[in-house]
Amino acid sequence: MELTYECPECDASVRVPHAESGGNSTCPGCQTVRGHQGASALDLEGLKHCMSCGTEDLYLQKDFPQGLGLVIVVVGFAISTVFWYYRMPLWSYAILLSSALLDLVLYYRVPDVTICYRCLSQHRGPGARPDGRFRGFDLAVGERYRQERLRVEEHRRRKSASG
Repeated sequence: MELTYECPECDASVRVPHAESGGNSTCPGCQTVRGHQGASALDLEGLKHCMSCGTEDLYLQKDFPQGLGLVIVVVGFAISTVFWYYRMPLWSYAILLSSALLDLVLYYRVPDVTICYRCLSQHRGPGARPDGRFRGFDLAVGERYRQERLRVEEHRRRKSASG
């Protein structure tokens, strides 16, 4: 299973290819060593909590750049409006339908990634998505952890300003 997280010191992206073996990982930006939980985060069904911070609140999303998905939709809409302007409604509908079909194919072909609400680390690969254990993003849980991150950051700022 692959673990990807953001270094808390320098905000660099750290990728750990075989995170289930446990141990430490080193940030390529600042050389900070950070331990992560390996096999202890797994059970027979797969991932049970975050390998980076240990939180059990995880969610699933498609492992696809949202910006690219938005570009596909906007380009399909823009091309269809050109055909609509030239009074070619069948071509316009065909473009819109093909954009929707492309979206549907990508939805079923792109795998899911499991993301931690607290540290936003991403878990990929076999065992990262135990069936039924994690759901899609929950706004209430996400907001709770976002507020927690803001409070921690504010505390760090005050501590560094006073020290």
